[in-house]
Amino acid sequence: MLRRQFIHRATVAMVAGAATAAAPKLAQALDTWKEAFAAALEREPWLLAFRSVEQDAYKSEAALEGQVPEGLVGTLFRNGPARHEIGPFRYHHWFDGDGMLQAWRIGPGGIRHEARMIATRKYLAEQDAGRALYRGFATVPPNPLPVTSPDLINVANISVLPHHGKLYALWEAGSPWSMNPETLATEGLHSFSTETKGLPFSAHPRVEPDGTLWNFGYVSSARKLVLWHVSRAGKLVKVGLVDCDPISAPHDFVVTEHHLVVLIPPLHFEPEGPGAFLDAHKWHPDRPTRVLVVDKNDFSNYHYLELPAQWIFHYGNAWEDADGIIRFDAARAPDPAAMLTSFRTIMRGEVSDGARESRHYQYRIDLKRGVVTETPLLGAHRASEFPVIDPRVNGRRYSKLVMLTGQGDTDHSMLSEVSRFDLDSGRLDTFRYPEGVIPEEHVYVPEPHSLPEQGGWIVGSALNYRKERSELRIFRAEALAEGPLVTATLPYALPLGLHAKFV
Repeated sequence: MLRRQFIHRATVAMVAGAATAAAPKLAQALDTWKEAFAAALEREPWLLAFRSVEQDAYKSEAALEGQVPEGLVGTLFRNGPARHEIGPFRYHHWFDGDGMLQAWRIGPGGIRHEARMIATRKYLAEQDAGRALYRGFATVPPNPLPVTSPDLINVANISVLPHHGKLYALWEAGSPWSMNPETLATEGLHSFSTETKGLPFSAHPRVEPDGTLWNFGYVSSARKLVLWHVSRAGKLVKVGLVDCDPISAPHDFVVTEHHLVVLIPPLHFEPEGPGAFLDAHKWHPDRPTRVLVVDKNDFSNYHYLELPAQWIFHYGNAWEDADGIIRFDAARAPDPAAMLTSFRTIMRGEVSDGARESRHYQYRIDLKRGVVTETPLLGAHRASEFPVIDPRVNGRRYSKLVMLTGQGDTDHSMLSEVSRFDLDSGRLDTFRYPEGVIPEEHVYVPEPHSLPEQGGWIVGSALNYRKERSELRIFRAEALAEGPLVTATLPYALPLGLHAKFV
C-alpha cells in the first residue's frame, strides 16, 4: 500500500536535509562564480552555451537556408536550464538553472521560434525577491529559506513530455508542470491522483507505441523507488514502491513488453554534514551497478542483477525476445565525473572533458540464468550521448539509433556530431557540425504513413557561438551524412538545453 504522507516527508528530507547546515557558512562568503564565468567567457567564446538568458521570453521568425520538406509539420519542444544567474549570484551546477521551454514551429510557411521561462514557484518567488532563495540540486545560496516541499524548488528544467494532448515540463524529483503548447504559458503542477500528489516523477518517462506511459522516481531518505503506470488517456493505472538500499540517483530507465529495467549505480546516498543534495552522494568504484528488473504487471515482482561500476545518463531503447532475453543500449561512462565535477566547474568557466567521456554500449540480460553482459558498440575513440529512437518502436525490437557523437577534436568540450547507427549492420552515418557550432540532442521524426524506422527526418537545434545565434537543422534520416536539407537561424543565442520532443 502506498503511504503518500510518509513518502512525501521522506522526499522533503532528501532535498532539504543535507544542505541545512551549510547555509550560515555560505552566507558569510562572497560568491565569485558570476565574475569568474564572465572572465572565462572572454577567453573561451564557446562558454556562451552556459550564459544566463537576459529576458523571460523570446520570439522570432527564423532565416532559412533550404526548404522545409513536404510532410514535416509540427513543433519541436525543447526544455533545459536557462536562467543561471539572479542578481549577483550564479548557480553552482548546470542542472540548477531555471527551466525554459522552447518551441520550434515547423511547416510549409517556414520556421518560427518561441521561448518562455517556466513560471515555477521557485522562479516566481526569486524574481520577486531579486535573489536566489532556495537550495537546489547542487547549489546552496547565501541565507537560503527553508524548503517545505520538493515542488517548491522544482525548476522543471530537464525534459518535456507530450502525452494525451497535453504538454508537461519535467524535473528529476517532483511533479510535472503542465504547459500550454500554444502559448508556452505555465498552467500549474499536475497530479495523476490525490494519493500520489507530490511524489517524484522523473524526467524520462517511457511512452509505448499505444500511448501507455511508464516512469519511476527515487526517494533517497526512504531508500525506495516509486514506479508509475499511466494509461494512454493520462489516467493513473497503478503506482508502487520498490526497496532500493543502498539508493542512488538514477536518471533514466528502459521498458520492454514485459519489464522495466533500472540501473542503480554505486553513487550512494550517504548524507553526512553540510552540503547540497548532490554532496550527500559518494561514488564507490569497487561496488557493482545493480540492475533492477521489474515485472510491469506486478511491481512487487522484481529482482537485482549486477554489472561493474558505471554511470549512465541516457538509454536508447530495450526489447525482449520470446526466450526472455532483454537487450538495451546506453551511453556508458566509467563514473559520474561529468555530473559531480564537470557540470559544476563549467559554471565558473573551468573547462574539462567530462561531457565527452561516455561510450555507447549494448547490454544483454538473460533472466533465466540471471546474467547480464555488456558490449561496446562504437569503439574507444568516439564518445556518445543523447541516444533516441523512432518513437514507434519504444519498448519493441529496433535497429536504428540517433545520437550525438564526438572524437574530442574541437575547440570546445562538448560533442560535435550527430550520428545514426544501425545495430544490425554496424553502419555508422555521421554529420559533423561546423567549427564554432555545438549541437543539442536531435530527435527522429517519422514520415507520415511510413513503416517504423524507415524514412523520416532527424531534427535538432544547435548553438553557433561564433555568430552568437541559435540554429535548427533538418536532415533526411537515411542521408544524414549528406548534410542538412534546411538550416534555420535565429537572431539571438540561447544557452544549451537538454531534451526535446517533436509533436
